[in-house]
Amino acid sequence: MKNLIFFLFIATGLMFASCNSEPSGDEPMSQDRLAELIRALEGTLQEQMDQVALDTATARTMAERAQEYARRFPQDTLAPYFLFQAANVSRGIGDFKQSVELWGEVATEFESYRRAPEALFLEALTLDENLGDPRQAAKRYETFLEKYPKHPLANDARLLLEAAKSGKSADDLVKEFQQKQQEEQSGEE
Repeated sequence: MKNLIFFLFIATGLMFASCNSEPSGDEPMSQDRLAELIRALEGTLQEQMDQVALDTATARTMAERAQEYARRFPQDTLAPYFLFQAANVSRGIGDFKQSVELWGEVATEFESYRRAPEALFLEALTLDENLGDPRQAAKRYETFLEKYPKHPLANDARLLLEAAKSGKSADDLVKEFQQKQQEEQSGEE
């Protein structure tokens, strides 16, 4: 078992080292090579999901490469996908500011991307829950509701917007709502 773990550790290290190798000189990576690198980093991170902690260096490299890809190839359909994944990874390693930036970029620069509404919602949620900025979160929730009033996350956005504006947690609002429903049902009997 120890040999297997040691082998996997060495194989992951070699893959990481090979993924970090760049073309010689100042020549940037080709689009295909960069996409391949991002997918390899994504695969490495997915393999680590069962572990206690993700390799933050791999996660940061993946986020940097995703941003590079989006900057260099903004018309490619993989650009918003890679940014969205990088935002998820950034949030997973506790880099909440980075995740907010990346989701914001997906929501504003790639509005036609199918997950742009979700990116805007997650940007607001992370601002509220992880960065403790309910004012900015409320603005994002409002933007979400203006742009996507019929989205499946719209009801959640309304509840979280109310919570952000009231200073109460979403859990407190749900408890209040449930209590009101019970009182109304008791009054009808």
